[in-house]
Amino acid sequence: MKVMHHESCYIDAPDDHKIYVNIWKKSKGIKKPRAILHINHGMAEHSARYAVIAERFVQEGYVVYGHDHRGHGKSVQHTELLGHYADNDGWGKIVSDVLHVNQSIHASYPNTPVIILGHSMGSFIVQSYLALHGDTVTAALLSGSALSDKATIQFGSFLARMETRRQGVLGRSKLLDFFSFGIYNREFRPFRTSADWLSTDPLEVDKYIADPLCGFLCTNQLWTDLLAGMKDISNINTLQEIPNSLPILAFSGELDPLSYNKRKTHGIEKLSSHLRSSGQHYVTHKLYPGARHEILNETNRHEVIDDVLKWVEGHSDLPTLKKSSKMTKKNKDLESA
Repeated sequence: MKVMHHESCYIDAPDDHKIYVNIWKKSKGIKKPRAILHINHGMAEHSARYAVIAERFVQEGYVVYGHDHRGHGKSVQHTELLGHYADNDGWGKIVSDVLHVNQSIHASYPNTPVIILGHSMGSFIVQSYLALHGDTVTAALLSGSALSDKATIQFGSFLARMETRRQGVLGRSKLLDFFSFGIYNREFRPFRTSADWLSTDPLEVDKYIADPLCGFLCTNQLWTDLLAGMKDISNINTLQEIPNSLPILAFSGELDPLSYNKRKTHGIEKLSSHLRSSGQHYVTHKLYPGARHEILNETNRHEVIDDVLKWVEGHSDLPTLKKSSKMTKKNKDLESA
């Protein structure tokens, strides 16, 4: 018997952009879910790839939403706009889209806790969102994230400007792609594919490569918008706008090249420290040995998802299930601040 039901819809943004939303819930339905999980996916991918974590949360009495960001997945109305937020104010619009999905969630499920999850690019979007609308969620999950240093952001912004001059805002720079994803993959030489940096699970890597809605080159304007957003959230004054009582879990693969450097502190540890320095009282971080960037698509993904569930239930005021499902006994306590 099928346990999980999937449906989808479009939500209209103020500029008439249509935001595609996946919704997962129990097949038989529940009058009131324990909470809502709202997923924000990463760069050059889409929300349908999160069905595994959605199914696990649905089993525990949650409803799960995942929307495709502008320029991604089924939120793209024209093929040529794949990998492009907007011609102007792309970061502002992408963060605003999160709010519109959140408002739709609250309208459908009033007085229900909302847990927001952001992976990679989505984790940066979520941090910007929390600084503006942190009172609309109960807890936040940051997957495959990092605190980018000033020099990296400056170099990336300079390169994006140069490539925009050379190719235009809609140009798709292989140079920008190399200095990000290309360099990440070089950490795992000799590599089998161009996406080995994502996961140690070859099946997941091959699924990513075969997916036409994954791994595409993004526009120079998207890179410009993204780097501007990353610069903003690296500013401690921005993060101080996040409610300091909001529980935040940051988790990552220990070998995630986005945040791992053999000579320095892991990026997820730097991010957690930065959040605490901004006044956040309830920051937890967790590293998974041997795991790479897509921690939710790793060989130990079920362990990770169980750990995330355990943390959420320990840091959110959620109603308990009448009949608890089978949680793994191998869960390790997460190290809190």
